[in-house]
Amino acid sequence: MTQMDMAASDARDAGNLPADVAIATTSRADYGIYRPLLRALAEAGRPAAIFAGGAHPLEQFGRTLNEITADAPGPIHVVRHEHKGDAPRDVARCCGDAVRAFADAFDRARPALLFVLGDRGEMLAAALAATFFRIPLAHLHGGDRTAGAMDDAFRDALTQLAHLHFPALPEHAHRLRALGAPPERIHVVGALAVDALRDFSPEPWKTLAAGLPFDADRPTIVLAYQPETLCDLPPDSAFAAVAEGLADFDGNILAVGVNADVGHQTLARAVAAWASRRPRTHVVASLPQARFWSWLKAAAALVGNSSSGLIEAPSLGVPVVNVGDRQKGRIRAANVIDAPHDAAAIAASLRRATDADFRRRAAACANPWGDGRTAQRILGVLRAIPSPRVLLERPG
Repeated sequence: MTQMDMAASDARDAGNLPADVAIATTSRADYGIYRPLLRALAEAGRPAAIFAGGAHPLEQFGRTLNEITADAPGPIHVVRHEHKGDAPRDVARCCGDAVRAFADAFDRARPALLFVLGDRGEMLAAALAATFFRIPLAHLHGGDRTAGAMDDAFRDALTQLAHLHFPALPEHAHRLRALGAPPERIHVVGALAVDALRDFSPEPWKTLAAGLPFDADRPTIVLAYQPETLCDLPPDSAFAAVAEGLADFDGNILAVGVNADVGHQTLARAVAAWASRRPRTHVVASLPQARFWSWLKAAAALVGNSSSGLIEAPSLGVPVVNVGDRQKGRIRAANVIDAPHDAAAIAASLRRATDADFRRRAAACANPWGDGRTAQRILGVLRAIPSPRVLLERPG
């Protein structure tokens, strides 16, 4: 029996889940991933508290706090902190202020166990603040790799702070052990994002495209491009290669807004200026998860460097042109075509991705990231813990 199977079996055993479980969320991306876990906890009678900071309260990132308040089953603690500029100093100051803001929030409401996810600087700030309050940390997606971003350093720092580890894949568990995480605290569970896709039903094209300058008779691509924080090229220069690579695409393009990385304002301005000159192109700051997936399902391809192209797109059968090194080192399904920051290579990759044979291949590919039972595996592990407080005593 594999570690995944054992955790799934534990979820069916009798036992109580810990009370006062909470999550820290700082962006649209991680909140969407948390959703199946939040739903499973609520159905088990343990709705989780949500500490929502980072980009969530901000209009320039689509004020995704509205999405949280619309569907969250538990209490919401809004964590507001500085978010000015996109230079390294600005982003570092944002993370420093986030430590203060999360500390204030934990001083008012102290969860018994806090889930943190992934690899962002603001998430590390939440974990650091929680550490001073002796709040045990459960880390999702540790041991992963995104070699083209400084996120790897944040992710590994979260691993060192965490007391319980829920990596998605066995390869990630191996890296966690190499980083010194106690093997008995590591539980391979798959990716939560795949859980939500089991019951996903896409919106129809007419609903999606209502009011947009799109032609229903032309193909559509979704563009989701983020700054490559370890790239020598400035974000706008890197995006210029993407824009040139899309020049011959005679269809609709939906561009999804950028995350709050170093260089995000420079990139957002470049994307907006390019979109204003191109027909049948629309930029949206953010999309609810289900609507984003609906666009992917309707699209001929996803272009950019979003993790959704690797983790979620395989389940939707959509071809992906993954540009640059931001996702370098991650497991890929057969739907992904990698291209460097080179206009000719991007254009050739898009032609291949939209070819009928490749589209059939993408539609039939298996998703290596999970089977849709991750949330129940996590609950099984939580049920086996006598008390979250015992996690503070790290094995010797």
